Amino acid sequence: MKAGIGYSNISLSKEAGRQALNSALTDAALSGTQLSADDMVLAFCGAAVNASEFYHGIRSGLPAEVPIFGGSAIGVITNQALSYSGHPAVVAVLKLSSIKAKVALVEELYKDPLLCGEQLAQQLDEPADASLQLLLYDSVKYPATATQPPVLNPSAPLLKGLETWSSGRIPTVGAGLLGDHQFSATWQFAGHQVLQQSAMLLQFRGALQPYLTSMHGCVPYDKTQYKITNIFGQFLYSLNGEPVVPLIDRVYGSTQWRQASPVKQLSLGVYCGDPQQPQREDLFVNRLISGALPDGSGVILFEPDLAAGMQVQLMRRDPDTILASARVNSKKLLNKIKADGRKARFALYFDCGGRAAAYDNNQHEEAAEIQAQCNAFGVPLLGIYCGVEIAPFLGKSRGLDWSGVFVVFAE
Repeated sequence: MKAGIGYSNISLSKEAGRQALNSALTDAALSGTQLSADDMVLAFCGAAVNASEFYHGIRSGLPAEVPIFGGSAIGVITNQALSYSGHPAVVAVLKLSSIKAKVALVEELYKDPLLCGEQLAQQLDEPADASLQLLLYDSVKYPATATQPPVLNPSAPLLKGLETWSSGRIPTVGAGLLGDHQFSATWQFAGHQVLQQSAMLLQFRGALQPYLTSMHGCVPYDKTQYKITNIFGQFLYSLNGEPVVPLIDRVYGSTQWRQASPVKQLSLGVYCGDPQQPQREDLFVNRLISGALPDGSGVILFEPDLAAGMQVQLMRRDPDTILASARVNSKKLLNKIKADGRKARFALYFDCGGRAAAYDNNQHEEAAEIQAQCNAFGVPLLGIYCGVEIAPFLGKSRGLDWSGVFVVFAE
């Protein structure tokens, strides 16, 4: 396998596609004509980039049969760039060689995510040499307006649909795609077309040996457990019978958190560890708070998968823990690949858009820790800031919030 990464941040979308592709081909010491239908291009761009024009700019430099996968991203991460302002865009060219990929695609995700997950799984088998599945889907169901909050496509039923028709043997990683923090409409590059409201699954097989780890970084405000007492979909109204907005005001000590979308310093956590043991931050599944409802009656959760009766805790982001988790876990993973006698060929990083320093009141970019480790080990890196990060967690693949998922393709 050979990989090359190209970055662009210019306002001319079609030219950005050409520029990023040419940089990626140069980085991989390849030409466009050396790629075939057995290879692939991964591409992502921010909401300020015209996705269709960007796609056609890439397409203009490739043989017609080469598939392009990807779509919207809040920002992008490469070995040299870390960008979520202006017109960020990234392209990775992957000469797969002895690694093979099969693609499943469904449209009209907004109608029934559970059914879409089932349909994705039914398009694929589970050969013995399949080792990784990459799931990308549109996070935004209905974009936000001046008067209405966004409505999102949930990851939980999509993943549940996948599980219905698969053994769960093959780990699934990926992302719910966002183009900006304003929850604008999102796009996907689905091989040879540009779509909305779709989900696709890339199943890798052959010589690929994947290594993966998740980065966390939220810690509880205290040990107080709250029971969800009023919730409807992604709208949470009360905890322990108390309206949730004034409850958070009281715990947080001010109403200032209400001004942010998404909320920068607060999240909800569901603890998945042994309740009889001391809590560990890496055993929380966190749920990002997109914001308070305009009338103050409740909060909007990014993932609508919590239910009445569940126990949650109020969480705060810990910048030091976030940085340490990214640095320690990525270095440990890359050292493991080296110790196993394998070669790391390509790295993917799916990073929550809320973890970007400008949105988390942090002086340091945690993604820079991933950059540094990939550069130290000589691994080409493509990362995106996204809405939901998908990774195996406690026995099955789940949608995570405020996390980073690091995946390395090794041979």
